Amino acid sequence: MGMTMPKSTHWLLLSLVMTLFFQLPAWAQTSPVKGIVREATTKELIVGASIKVKNTSIGTTSGLDGTFSIQAKQGDELIVSFIGYQTITVPVTGNHVEVALPVSSKQLNDVVVTALGIRKEVKKVGYAVQEVKGEDLVKARDQNPLTGLTGKVAGLSVGASAELLSKPTVLLRGNEITLYVVDGIPVSSDTWNLSPDDIESYTVLKGPAAAALYGSRAQYGAILITTKKGTKKKGFTVEFNSSNAFDRGFLAFPRTQDEYGPGENGLYSFVDGKGGGLNDNDYDVWGPRFEGQLIAQYDSPVDPVTGKRTPTPWVARGKNNLKRFLQTGFQTTDNLALSASGDNYNLRFSVSQSYQKAIIPNMSLNITNFNMYGSYNPTDRLRLEANINYNRQYTPNYPDVDYGPNSLIYNIAIWTGADWNIDDMRNYWQKGKEGTQSIFAEYQRYHNPYFMVNEWLRGHYKTDVYGYVSANYKISNGLNATLRTQITGYDLFRNEKMPFSAHPYGREGNMGDYREDKRNLFENNTELLLNYNYNIGRFVNLSGLVGGNARNFEYRSSFTSTDYLQTPNVYDFGNSLNNIQASSFASQMRVLSAYYSLDASFGKYLTLSSTGRVDKSSAAPGQATYFYPSVSLATPVSDYVKLPEFISFLKARASFANVKGDATSSVIGMAPYNSITALGGSPTGSSLFDYPLGYGSNYLSPYGGPDYSLNSNYNTSKTYNNQPDAHGTTKLFDAGLKPFTRVNYEEGLDIRFLENRLGLSATAFQYVDGPRILPNPISTASGGQVEVLNGLTTKKTGYELSLTGSPLKSAKGLNWDILVNYASFVDKYKELPDGQKVFNQFFHVGDRVDKLYGSAFFRDPVGNIIYSGGTPLANQVSQYLGNLNSKFDWSIYNKFSYQGVSLGFQFDGRVGGKMVDYMHNKTMRGGRNIETVQGKLGASRLDDFNNAGKSGYEGTYVGDGVVVSNGTAIQYNSTTGAITNYKDLVFTPNTVTSNVQGFVSSYYNVDEANLMSKTYAKLREVTLGYDLPHALVSKAGLSKVSVSLIGRNLLYFYKDKRFKDVDLDQYNATQNTTSTVPSLITATALQSPTTRRYGFNLNVVF
Repeated sequence: MGMTMPKSTHWLLLSLVMTLFFQLPAWAQTSPVKGIVREATTKELIVGASIKVKNTSIGTTSGLDGTFSIQAKQGDELIVSFIGYQTITVPVTGNHVEVALPVSSKQLNDVVVTALGIRKEVKKVGYAVQEVKGEDLVKARDQNPLTGLTGKVAGLSVGASAELLSKPTVLLRGNEITLYVVDGIPVSSDTWNLSPDDIESYTVLKGPAAAALYGSRAQYGAILITTKKGTKKKGFTVEFNSSNAFDRGFLAFPRTQDEYGPGENGLYSFVDGKGGGLNDNDYDVWGPRFEGQLIAQYDSPVDPVTGKRTPTPWVARGKNNLKRFLQTGFQTTDNLALSASGDNYNLRFSVSQSYQKAIIPNMSLNITNFNMYGSYNPTDRLRLEANINYNRQYTPNYPDVDYGPNSLIYNIAIWTGADWNIDDMRNYWQKGKEGTQSIFAEYQRYHNPYFMVNEWLRGHYKTDVYGYVSANYKISNGLNATLRTQITGYDLFRNEKMPFSAHPYGREGNMGDYREDKRNLFENNTELLLNYNYNIGRFVNLSGLVGGNARNFEYRSSFTSTDYLQTPNVYDFGNSLNNIQASSFASQMRVLSAYYSLDASFGKYLTLSSTGRVDKSSAAPGQATYFYPSVSLATPVSDYVKLPEFISFLKARASFANVKGDATSSVIGMAPYNSITALGGSPTGSSLFDYPLGYGSNYLSPYGGPDYSLNSNYNTSKTYNNQPDAHGTTKLFDAGLKPFTRVNYEEGLDIRFLENRLGLSATAFQYVDGPRILPNPISTASGGQVEVLNGLTTKKTGYELSLTGSPLKSAKGLNWDILVNYASFVDKYKELPDGQKVFNQFFHVGDRVDKLYGSAFFRDPVGNIIYSGGTPLANQVSQYLGNLNSKFDWSIYNKFSYQGVSLGFQFDGRVGGKMVDYMHNKTMRGGRNIETVQGKLGASRLDDFNNAGKSGYEGTYVGDGVVVSNGTAIQYNSTTGAITNYKDLVFTPNTVTSNVQGFVSSYYNVDEANLMSKTYAKLREVTLGYDLPHALVSKAGLSKVSVSLIGRNLLYFYKDKRFKDVDLDQYNATQNTTSTVPSLITATALQSPTTRRYGFNLNVVF
C-alpha cells in the first residue's frame, strides 16, 4: 500500500529546499582565504596582527610565522591592524593575500614593554613607564651599563662609583631598584653581568602599579631589559662593535698642601716610625714647614757607631704624590654578533670582551660575556625559544678605598705629607727584609702605596649564568599558552692576601693573613601563562592573562681566614699561625605564585586594567600568603574629543597598587664569624651585612633570599680559651609581626603637540609605606633589649616631567632632537610607633624623613659662633642642618644630525640638599687641606711654626665670633639644644688666641663646618658621530659603518671650591638600603677621584 506525505510536511520540505537553493551562490563564494603579514619596510613577519572581515564579526590573528586563514568571499575587504602600525584595508581578490603593514607615523613609541614582557599600546597604559634604546648607551659607554641611564629617565638616579666592581646605586623616586628583568625573567644581577651590546632597550617601570605582577621584589619598581633577538630580515648578518676610551684628568680631587710635613705642633724627628722619635708614628700633618732645615727622616743615613740617623734637608719631595701615583686608565670593549633569520627561525650569537685598566697601578678588570638566542616555529601554532647568557668577571686585584690603613686615599691624601716621594717607594722592601718588612715613612699605621698595590692583593672571580627555555602554543584564535622555565645564579670567589708588615685596624701584628670568601646562588623559576584576547561585539575588547610560578631559591656561602701566617708569602690555610677562623651560611626558599592581568578596552574611550598576584613564601612568618593588587585606567582623550589642531595626542592616566614587602633581603655580605647556623639574632644585632674583618668595604652581592633577622635564632661564637659558645637573641619579636605595605597612587598626563614634534609626560605620585618593621628599645627585665614590631609609616609625594621634542626634522636636512627630564619628591613621617610623639629623639609626625641632624655650634641671638678658650663651643645636642635630598634632579639631552653627521651632548645635575664632606673633615683636622696654609689660617700657622716649642706661646689665630664676657654659664634645653638663658649672657667679640692645629682640630670636628651643598651640574657626555655613505660601504660588501668620538664626565660644575674634593655624583642615596628603618647616609666617604673619559667607537655591519 503506497504511503502519502502529509500536506504540511510537503510544504515544509519544499521551503527547506528553496532556502538551500537560494543560499548556494553565497556558500559557493565563501572559502578559506590564507595570507601572511609583514612589516612594509623590513619585511619582518608580524605575529599577532588582527585580521577582520569588514562589516562582519569574522576575525583572526596572524600566527607565529605571520600567516593566517580566514573565511571570506571574493570582493570582501580585510581590515588588518597591529599596535605600532597603520591600520589598512586589503581587498580579497583570490585565495591568498600578502599584507604589508607600514609603521605608524602618527604616534611616538606606540608600543611599550610592561611586566612579564607584555607589549602594550602606549595609549592603553595607565601608569608611568619610560623607555631607553640600548643603542643610545653603547657609544659614550661606561663598563657598567646601568650608569649610562643617568639623566635618561625622569625620577631615575644612578650613583656611579669610580671603583672597579662597585655596583652603582640605582634609585627610582628615592628608593633603590633591586629587580632587573631580562626578557621577562628576573635575574640576580650586580649590574656588571649585563652586556650592553646585547640589549635592545631598557624599560623603567616606575611604580608598584607598573610592576605589581612581580610581587614584593618590585615594590620600588623594576628595570626591564629586552635583549636583541637577531636580524629583522631574512638572511645572515655580522655586526662588530668596538669601544675604546682613556681615563685622564680629574673632576674632583683632594685639595692638599705641600708646605708642611708630618708631626705635631710644628715638631717632628724620625727614629723608628713607631713612636720612638718625635711625633714619628700615627701622626697628623702638623709638623715643621719645609725650609731645607736638617731633620732626621725615614731614609736619613744611620751612623754605624751610634745607630742614630744623620739629619737631612727637610724639603717637599712628594708634591702631588697622589696624582703622580695614579695612572691613565684605559678601557676597551669588543663585541661580535652573528645573526640569522628565516621564515620559521631566528638565531643570534654574541661574544663580548671587556678590559679595564684602572687609574690605580696593578689593578684591572676583565669581563667576558657570551649570549645565545634561538627561536624556531615547527608549525604555525608552536614557537620554541631559548636564551643563555654567560658572564665571567675576573681581576687579581681590586681597590679598597674604605676609611682605614687599607685605603690608598687614607695613606696618601689624608694622613701623610709631602716629606716622602712616591717615586722612592717603588722598591718597597727593606734591604735584607724582603718579603717581611716594607719600607715607608711610618711603620705603625700607614703603608707604602706600591707595597699595597703589588703585595696586598684582593682577587675577585665571579661567574654568572642566566637563561630560559620556553614554548608558546596557539590554542585557538586569541588564546595562547606559554610554558617557560629559567635559571639565574652565580659562583663567587674572592680572596685577600695580606703580606707581612701590613697592619690594618684590628690586625696590628704585622704577620699577614689569608682569607677566602665563597658564595653560590641558584634560582629557578618555572611559569605557565595563558594569554587571551577576545572582542565582545565591536565596542569591548578583553585582553588578559593568568599564570602561575614556582620559585626555588638556594644560597650558600663561607668565609675562612687564617689567624696570622707562620711563613711569609705562603697563602694557605695550613700556614695559619693559630686556629683558622671559619663561618658559613646557607638559606633556602620556595615561593609559589599565581597572578592575572586583565585589560578591558571600551572602544576608543578608555582601558581599565587590573592585575593581581598571590605569593605563598616559605620565608614569610608562618608561610603567610600575600596578595598584591593594582588597578589602572588610561583614556586617550584625543581619540574621542576634538582638540585644537596643534594637539596630536592626549592621554590621561591613573593607577593604584598595594604591594607588601616580604622577609627577604636584596643583597648579602660575607658570612660573619659569629653566625654559623643563622644570621640576624646575635646580641650585637647581627644582620645579613655583618662584616668579620673590622676594616675595609663589605662587598654586598645580589641575594633576594630570606632575611633571618626577623626570626628568633641562636648564634655561635668562640669565647674564652677558644671554647665554643651558643647564645640566643636579645630581640623579642611581636607575634603579629607583618611585612610593611606600600600603597601607591599615581596620576598623569601624556600629551603631544604639532604632529608629535613635541611631547610632554607629567606624573604625580604618592607612596604610603608602613607600618615598617623596626626595633623598639624595651626594659631588659623582659629578657631582651629590643622588641621588633610594626610601627613606623612614611608618606612620599613627588612629581616628574619628561619633555621630548624634534624642533627640526628633515629627511635630508638638519635634525634636532631634545629630551628634558625633571623629578622631585618629599618623604615625610605619617605615623610613629606606638603613638609616640617623637621618634629617634628628633622626628615628629609631618617631619621630612631626610632631615639632617648633626653637631653644630652654639651661637648668639644674631648668629655669631660662641667661643671659649679660643675654640668654638659645640652644641651638645644634634641640630637640624638641612635636608639630605635635593629639591629636584634635572637633565637635558640634545642631538643634532645632518646627512650622516651627528652631535649629541647631555647636561644633568641636582639642585638642593645638604651633606657632610667627610674628606674635608679629615684633611682639615689632619693638617693636610690646602685651606690650612691659606689666608688667615695660613698666616697664623706660619707663626705657630716659627714659635714651635717656645714656652708660653699660645698661638696667634683668633676665631671669628663672640665670647660670654660676664662669666655666666650657658644653659640649654637638653632635648632641643636651644640656649635658655640668653637674657643673662653678655657677648663681646672673641679676642682669645689659639694655635691653628688646636683651632682647626676643634672647629672642623663639628659637622656644621663641613656642611656642603649637593647642588652640582655635569657635562655628562658628548658624542660626535659619522655614518659613512651607504654607496661607499656597499662597495666593500658592508651594510653600515659608523665611527664616533666620545667624551664622558667632561665638566663638573660646583660653586664652592672648598668641597670640590669629592664628586657628588657618587652620592645619590640618602637612606641606607640595608636597613629596615630609615637610616640616613649623612656624609661622604673616601673615593677614588673621578676622571674624564675620551675615546672612540667603531660599528661595522656586514
